[in-house]
Amino acid sequence: MKACSTMLLFLATIVWFSGLSHGNDRTGPQDYTNSSKTANLFSSPTIDTTTNLFQRKKTNKPVASPTSPSPAPGSDYVPNASTLSKLIICGYQGWFAFPGDGAPINKWKHWFSSDYDPSVSNLEVDMYPSMDEYDAADLLESNILMKDGSKAKFFSSARPNVVKKHFQWMRDYGISGVFQMRFMENMDLPKNREWKTMVLRNVKAAAESTGRVFAVSYNLAGNSINDSVLDAIKLDWMDLVDNERITESSRYIRHTGLPVLRIFGVGFKTVNVTDTKKLAELIKWFKTDAEPQYHVFLIGGVPRRWRDLTDDSREEKDWKDIYQSFHGIHPWHVGSWGTTTGFQSFYNNVIVNDAKLCAKQGILYMPTMWPGFSWHNLNEGNAQVNQIPRLGGNFMWAQAYSYVQNKNINTVWMAQFDEVDEGTAIFKVAKNKQELPAEGNWLTLDADGVALPNDWYLKLCGEAQKMLLGKIALTNKIPIKNK
Repeated sequence: MKACSTMLLFLATIVWFSGLSHGNDRTGPQDYTNSSKTANLFSSPTIDTTTNLFQRKKTNKPVASPTSPSPAPGSDYVPNASTLSKLIICGYQGWFAFPGDGAPINKWKHWFSSDYDPSVSNLEVDMYPSMDEYDAADLLESNILMKDGSKAKFFSSARPNVVKKHFQWMRDYGISGVFQMRFMENMDLPKNREWKTMVLRNVKAAAESTGRVFAVSYNLAGNSINDSVLDAIKLDWMDLVDNERITESSRYIRHTGLPVLRIFGVGFKTVNVTDTKKLAELIKWFKTDAEPQYHVFLIGGVPRRWRDLTDDSREEKDWKDIYQSFHGIHPWHVGSWGTTTGFQSFYNNVIVNDAKLCAKQGILYMPTMWPGFSWHNLNEGNAQVNQIPRLGGNFMWAQAYSYVQNKNINTVWMAQFDEVDEGTAIFKVAKNKQELPAEGNWLTLDADGVALPNDWYLKLCGEAQKMLLGKIALTNKIPIKNK
């Protein structure tokens, strides 16, 4: 009983931290006061990062209708940008940076806890990405030694070719695209906002060049955030539509004819956004009250127990109306189970009933699929590496099978494409110890005793997408060999 209670407490902690505390970019106002004169190599020349970016001139250019591009070389799957139906969409953090990468923040972000000391003692990630396919100009050496005596290198999401490489992998493995995370904490700081918008521009360009799809996902979590963030989201969305023109892209995801937008952090006990009246007004604005060009198909990123107002959800009855006012519901499930048996129990008792309710009320339901979890370095060594094992992919495939066979589930969130901080990344990472730096504690793909290729989880996500599309038979067994 004690062991069981300990596991439940651990899982509850992961749900809170992975969805919320780590959901923001953990930056404070002091982070952007350095006086570096490093040139911003990739930002638009029309952007003035010294002023309030929400005050830029509106363009009023009409929104274009999405069209499907021709298949890219080596790929015959081009996702339909006009619907969320039958899509598995990855969360894309895009929050990695290093000094001199062209971003105005000009510092290390998310690889290390220190802005300027990339040493192993400051490491914040548990998985080491495979670096051999990135351009040398898009990598920077750290102070961490590799086994051959060289220095471990890391990439920056501010570099267009890094994001393009990620989208090329999505194309090559038959993955549909991403929700680009847009963290609202410190969005009022011009350098911070420009950095995040640079990455969004990279995502837009990469999606268009590879035939993938993308949409924006706001995040309400963060210690400095309060109800005023709801006004900031409205202004930011207007700016993205008017000046960044993201919804004009042929690859921006639409559903029922509207651009798709997700807002994560709604109704969590640990999020400081509590004004349900103001939140209801924002939802109504996005749905009906705004000018037509700002209308969206709105998805709520909500607690896992949103339906019964318990556990991680706020319990006041007004939240029920908030949840059910969204066009779509996406519960955050990372950390909600630790084994395949635990998943099956949670699926039968919670997810099945969530999906039924949403189907009855005409709400799109999008559950979370995730491969495993590890946050040893992010948690300053206070957690073991590989805390929720991937089981060679079986942990993830159990979810894929259950979601695809459920008639009330037609869209799935894959958490996440590039989340090496918490060990949920599906992109190419070190497959064994031989590919790791000589220093540090790391999670490799063979941690569970099964030798796997670097791209194993890209392959699994692509196979799950095929199964959702009906291109391969429904199966509870991984349909490919681990070669």
